[in-house]
Amino acid sequence: MTEYLLTLAVSFVSAVVPVVNLEAYLGGLAVLVDNGTIWVTLAIGAIAAVGQMAGKMLYYFAGRGALQLPKRLQRHARIAQDDEAVIVSAVKKKPSKLAGLLRWRERMERRPATAVGVVAVSASVGLPPFAVISALAGVVRVPVASFVVVGLLGRWLRFAVLLGAVGAAAT
Repeated sequence: MTEYLLTLAVSFVSAVVPVVNLEAYLGGLAVLVDNGTIWVTLAIGAIAAVGQMAGKMLYYFAGRGALQLPKRLQRHARIAQDDEAVIVSAVKKKPSKLAGLLRWRERMERRPATAVGVVAVSASVGLPPFAVISALAGVVRVPVASFVVVGLLGRWLRFAVLLGAVGAAAT
């Protein structure tokens, strides 16, 4: 029971503070915990996914403008906000990236199914970074239910595969 609560806490913190690496934690957990059954792997993966999505909702609502993140957590949300001045300041070191970012945002607003697909890929693969995609999903108004369901399934798949692979390699 303790490993489940700790996993929930670590996954939430890792979703909000990018330097906390949930994958490293889960890899260690897979080696230490007897996860001989697929059910334990799926349960820990689900708990990690729930904690991650709870944390990523902060970025989502910051992207929507409904929540103000503390300054040290704004880096991912800033590049996704509606105000072009904020985007310009976020990419001022590489101005050539501004046009691409604005084009990408416009494309996602016109094609909501594509936006949900990008959320699914980012949640399961991690590219583009899910924190950035979480904020962008808020900006382009991906429906909350779609973001939560697709993000949760993608994160669950990612973490269950990681736990299963490390657990199998450790035995």
